[in-house]
Amino acid sequence: MGYSLAQKAMGITHTRLVHFDRLLARGPDAAVVVKLMMACNDLSLANQALADWKLEQPSDRKESQVGARMYFVRVELGHLYEGLKVIKEIQSTPSLMNLVGQCDKQTRDSFAELETFVLGGPKHREFYKLIGQLRDNLAFHYYQCEKLVLKAIASRASRPEARISSITRGSVARLWRFNVADDIIDSVVVRDIWSIPPSADLREAVDQVADRIHKVHMAFVDFSGEFIWKFCEE
Repeated sequence: MGYSLAQKAMGITHTRLVHFDRLLARGPDAAVVVKLMMACNDLSLANQALADWKLEQPSDRKESQVGARMYFVRVELGHLYEGLKVIKEIQSTPSLMNLVGQCDKQTRDSFAELETFVLGGPKHREFYKLIGQLRDNLAFHYYQCEKLVLKAIASRASRPEARISSITRGSVARLWRFNVADDIIDSVVVRDIWSIPPSADLREAVDQVADRIHKVHMAFVDFSGEFIWKFCEE
């Protein structure tokens, strides 16, 4: 294995060549690490898409902007939740845990932080409340969210300031938008899954939740990048 050096617009990248015959020789460990790679790639793409949708949009995309941002948040958190399952696999694989022990202190510290959120860890319940329930009910599995949707409809119907939404039709598919669904998703996430009461300062409360999730995300990418790089140098 070797690496080449390339400089791009926003920084410097190092590329290491990975030979599949060497991965094959690593057996099941390679499958676990490739799954970690998949999670990192998916998280990165979702995060980049979210950043793009936060920018000023052309007039024909403005109707979808809020919904698109919410969508990529859900997708990103869904991938993070699945990525933590790979961390659990590493935790239960002696050879991979030995490799974790060979990493630098920052990488080990990030892994130790992630361990608190996996199944059996002291913060797993908190992690599931913030991310897992969202992943299970809204990110991919529509059929599981009926009760939450009905509850959100009832909540909005009872509040004068939240009783009206909209749907939009267009001459092409991308111009159609059902803002009713966006409003319901917002209510489900904020009120039911994250349990933010109506009396709270919504912006401040959401920022606090986002900050907690962001710390998990950063620990994940910090650990994964260095761990994968070290695995592939052997």
